[in-house]
Amino acid sequence: MSVVIKEKLMQDYAELNDEILVQLFQDGDGEASEYLMRKYRSFVRAKASRYFLIGGEREDIIQEGMIGLYKAIRDFRV
Repeated sequence: MSVVIKEKLMQDYAELNDEILVQLFQDGDGEASEYLMRKYRSFVRAKASRYFLIGGEREDIIQEGMIGLYKAIRDFRV
């Protein structure tokens, strides 16, 4: 997919609320999930900064948070 098309999709997704984006993803639109993951990445990073994992790095906690976000998007029910 070209960068121009991808940017246009992201602009279109910005006009939709999160529930609609989740529904689009659950109906097979992988780009909707990508948009939500990008949208909430800074939120996950902020929350992860409060935690410490023995033997782990900060990025490990962020990765776990992103996995949790993906699962929340996948399993969300209206």
